[in-house]
Amino acid sequence: MKARVSDILVVLTYAMIAVVAAIAFQRFNLMSAQLAWLMGAVVFLIAGQVHAAAARAEERARFEAELRALKRANAALAETLTNAQTRLDAIDAPAPEAAAALAGEPAPGRDEALVARILARLDAAEAPEPEPASEDAAVMVREALDANRVDLYLQPVVGLPQRRTYFYEGFTRLRDAAGQVVAPGAFLAAAEEAGLIAEVDNILLLRCVQIVRRLTKSDRRVGVFCNVSLRSLADEDFFPGFLDFLRRNGDLAGALIFEMPRAAFEGRSAIAARNMARLADYGFRFSLDQVSDLNLDLAELQRAGVRFVKVPGDKLVAAAHGGEPVAGREPGALPPEDIAGLFARYGVDLVAEKIETEATVVEVLDLDIAYAQGHLFGAPRPVRDEVLSQTDQDLRRTG
Repeated sequence: MKARVSDILVVLTYAMIAVVAAIAFQRFNLMSAQLAWLMGAVVFLIAGQVHAAAARAEERARFEAELRALKRANAALAETLTNAQTRLDAIDAPAPEAAAALAGEPAPGRDEALVARILARLDAAEAPEPEPASEDAAVMVREALDANRVDLYLQPVVGLPQRRTYFYEGFTRLRDAAGQVVAPGAFLAAAEEAGLIAEVDNILLLRCVQIVRRLTKSDRRVGVFCNVSLRSLADEDFFPGFLDFLRRNGDLAGALIFEMPRAAFEGRSAIAARNMARLADYGFRFSLDQVSDLNLDLAELQRAGVRFVKVPGDKLVAAAHGGEPVAGREPGALPPEDIAGLFARYGVDLVAEKIETEATVVEVLDLDIAYAQGHLFGAPRPVRDEVLSQTDQDLRRTG
C-alpha cells in the first residue's frame, strides 16, 4: 500500500513539473500555447521513463539479493538434512558414538578415523568382482592402496604472457611392489571396473587438500586442479562423506578446483549433476579437460559451476582458425582473438594445455588465452612425503 501511494505521489510530482514547464514556456513567449503544452507532455513522459528505469534497476537488485539469500538457505537446509540423517543413523550405533552424535558433537577420533579410512585399503569383500581382463590390474591397485603406495604429482599451470604459476594440477600415481611408477592408463580403468575409483579419488582429495594448505600459507592466490571421477560424485555411499570432508575444509573452496573429462560431464547423471550443484553452493569450482573442440554450451557450463576448460594448444589454435563451430556459433562467425572473451563472458577461462614448444606459445598468445600448461613450463613432479607430512597435522586439526 505504501509503495502504491508513493508511486502516485511521484506521478503527481512529475505531472506538476510538466504543467509548470508548459506554463513557463507559454508565459515567457518561448513557444505557442499548443506547442508549450506538447513540450510539457514530453517532459512528463521522459520523467516517467526515467523513474520506471530506476524502479526496474532497484527491483532487479532486490531480486538478485533474494536469490543469493535463497541459495544460502538451500545450502543450509541441505546441511541440516545431512545432520538429521546422521542423528537417525546414530540410533543404531554403539552407545559412545550414538551419544556423541545425538549431542551434536563429533564422535571420539572422528577426524582421525576419516583420514585413516581414506588411507586404509578397501575391503575386497565390499568391492565388485573385476572382469577377468582387468583382474591383475585390480589386484595391483588394491595392493598399492593397501600399502599406501600412492603419490601426488603436481604440474604448474601458468599465466600468459608472464608465465607466473597460478595453479597446479594434481595427478595420482601408484607404485607397484618393485617401486616402479604405474602409468594412469594402466590402473584408472581397472580401478573404475573394480569399484576402487572412489578410494583413489578419496586419496587424491586428501593429498590435494594437504598441498593446498601448504601452498596457501605463502600465496593465497595459488589453486590446485584435483581430478575426480563422475562415478564417485554419483556414488551415494561415497559422496556424503566426501561433501562433509570438504564442508569442514570450506576455507579452501577458492583454491580447490575439481576436474573431469568433457565426455563424462556431458553424460553425467541427474545424481551427479545434483551433487555437483551442492559442491558449487559451497563455493567449489569445476574444470573440464579432454576437450578437442570449442563447440560447447557455455550457458550450461556457467550453470554447472564450470570455470575452466582445458584444450590442447595445437587443437585450440586449429579450432580457432579452422572451420569449426564455436559455442554454437557458425564457423568463422567469431574472430580468433574474440573467442577467449566470449568464454570469459560466461565466467569460463580457457587453458591451453600440453604445450611443448615456444612456437605454440606464440600462436596461443595471439588468441589472448589467459593460462597454459605443458612440459614447456614444467613436467609433473612428485611431492615429497616430508612435505605432505608437515601439513598432515593441520589437516587432522581442521578436517
